[in-house]
Amino acid sequence: MAAVNRTRLTGPSFFIMARRGFRTSVRHRRLRRAAVLMAAMGVVAVAVLALRRGAGLIRERSETRRDVVSIMDVWNQGRYAEVAAIAEDRLAEEPLDRDALLFAGYARFFLAVSRLSAQDRNSDLDAAIGHLRLLAARGDTPHPERVDYILGKAYFLKGPYWADLSSRYLQAALDAGYQADDLYEFMGQAQSALGNLDAAMEWYELAAENHPTDRLLLTLGSEAFQLGRYDDAVRYYRRAIDGTRDDSIRKRGLSQLGQLYYDVGNYTMAREVLESLVEMDRNDENTMFLLAETYHELGLDDEARTTWFAVTRINPRHVGALRRLYD
Repeated sequence: MAAVNRTRLTGPSFFIMARRGFRTSVRHRRLRRAAVLMAAMGVVAVAVLALRRGAGLIRERSETRRDVVSIMDVWNQGRYAEVAAIAEDRLAEEPLDRDALLFAGYARFFLAVSRLSAQDRNSDLDAAIGHLRLLAARGDTPHPERVDYILGKAYFLKGPYWADLSSRYLQAALDAGYQADDLYEFMGQAQSALGNLDAAMEWYELAAENHPTDRLLLTLGSEAFQLGRYDDAVRYYRRAIDGTRDDSIRKRGLSQLGQLYYDVGNYTMAREVLESLVEMDRNDENTMFLLAETYHELGLDDEARTTWFAVTRINPRHVGALRRLYD
């Protein structure tokens, strides 16, 4: 068996088979090499395309990232004019770019708040409203309630003729569950501008429950006074006066409280409040004149006359004081 096997292995058929096998193996190797080469060329081609495409994506993304980082840095520094410029340059190319609309709208709003010129303020408000309404119209804003909130404030700042739209957008923000310290107060101001004093008072009281600022308490006092709720008005004025560290707030509160007492005929309390106010500022002709009138109502003619003279020293042309002294 071993000899037969050796003969078979060393016979002509072996060489024929070997040559055929060699040729076959060479052919297979060549095919494999060709296949590998073609695959390699395909990979290279795909890689080149991918590199080209990738380079474009990387360049695009890096530019976008640079814009976003830049705009965020500028935003965090409060440079809203630059933020608006960057965002609006982007909008010139992509008018519906969501992030650009968001940054442009917010930046224009904060610019408007800081403007001293009414013309510049209204121009920024109009731009902010335009950007934010277009953003809302896209329908894919992550937090649309925030956009409604800013729109409500922007319309309010445009003036009383826009109070209805202000109220509408602020209400939409509230309905969506948005919370902000000044949201109720702005709702109150919008309702007050619309002449809905009872509704305004309700919103102001809600605001005071959550964030009772000195200015809000003064506003509550004024609104309560207009509604004839004098006890409530006194209470709010007192809270503002006693709780503030701002002398301008204290003066304003004392002035309004003194006027309230005078208007309702409580001259004794009016005298007490107005004398405190005069101690703070002896050059306020209006307070001095009201104090003189209060003395007159109390029958304190000497004090009244002295105070009317004091008014004329502040303002020699004060008509009310001159009539009292010389009629």
